[in-house]
Amino acid sequence: MLPTVYLAAEDVPGLAVGRKLVAEQPALSVYRDKNGYGFGNLKNKVSSYDQMGAHGLPVLMLTDLDTAPCPSGKIVAWLGRAPSAGFLFRICVREVEAWLLADHEAMAAFLKIKEDRLPTAPEGLRDPKAELIKLAQKSKDRKIRVGLMPVGSAPIGPYYNDLLSGYISEHWSVARAAARAPSLARARRRVADLATAVAA
Repeated sequence: MLPTVYLAAEDVPGLAVGRKLVAEQPALSVYRDKNGYGFGNLKNKVSSYDQMGAHGLPVLMLTDLDTAPCPSGKIVAWLGRAPSAGFLFRICVREVEAWLLADHEAMAAFLKIKEDRLPTAPEGLRDPKAELIKLAQKSKDRKIRVGLMPVGSAPIGPYYNDLLSGYISEHWSVARAAARAPSLARARRRVADLATAVAA
């Protein structure tokens, strides 16, 4: 199996999280990344990604659980079976924003709010993205408020992706976040397992 990883995610923040997960493992590097611009393209390509993983090019794909009842059910619904050993099909419960909120130290500094405003169990939120935007409204930093808060009918603010990808790459800690986000902890273990297999 190759030490390079093909990375796919629903959006820019998801790709930034994926790169951070891979970067934790010195044995691995990102070969190429693919922004799905939503889950539809990822779902359409899931069989191809599984084949890539089965034939020696590992794939890390991150997608949101959203309203699905459980991660394993979503994997079966999309792929029809368990993924190949080289296909790390990982589900963010319920959205990647829950993983971002899980690092209280970094998120509080980023939003310039007190840590006690952040959810103690972010994966239990019905809509983590809405919670993040709501917290951004309370920020003392105008750049954060303007950049993250939606304008008109837009679902996210004008600089949402840029601001969050910068936060992830520069400040967000996988280790701290994994302590409050079980699905992230599982994804982290799978990437570590892949690194071990590649190095063997």
